[in-house]
Amino acid sequence: MTELSVDVRVQVARLRNLLVDAARCGSLASPLASLSHPRWEPLELQALWWLRAECLLPVGVLAMRLGGLAMPRLSRLVDRLEEGGLVRRERSVRHDRRRVRVRLTDEGRAVAEQMDAQVQERMGRLLAPLQGETRSALVDILELWVEALGAQARAAVEADEDDAAPDVAPDELLTASAA
Repeated sequence: MTELSVDVRVQVARLRNLLVDAARCGSLASPLASLSHPRWEPLELQALWWLRAECLLPVGVLAMRLGGLAMPRLSRLVDRLEEGGLVRRERSVRHDRRRVRVRLTDEGRAVAEQMDAQVQERMGRLLAPLQGETRSALVDILELWVEALGAQARAAVEADEDDAAPDVAPDELLTASAA
């Protein structure tokens, strides 16, 4: 934290204290944390919820959405969901057939809709203590924050791609390969 300005450090301390206080009120748990269904485990339900939100996910991305789940455990989870008729695996035929993506079936989408209703109910309870304009202002600020996080992530990816690019210009590569 040595690179942060005094103003940012004060705001970080305030945010930390707010998060601690929110946790004390029991409001910090993820709305996905304890989804309930008579047949499916909470982690399986979270996977369905993410697939509903993003339609089609590579297995590695799904693992990250589920908190960095190890691939063997994710494979077993997807196996159970596939056997239950909730998801199907798809292999890329154009690129690398080893790339596997997961998609909801119609039955899986129905269960995911039920889970989304639970998530929305929990989120509604979190926002309910605020009045209309205050609640709207909070959501507006959170949207700005998420946009800024997205821009920061895109810039980091572009920087990584620039670092991975060869130092030689494309014309120099063609000249070298022709020689």
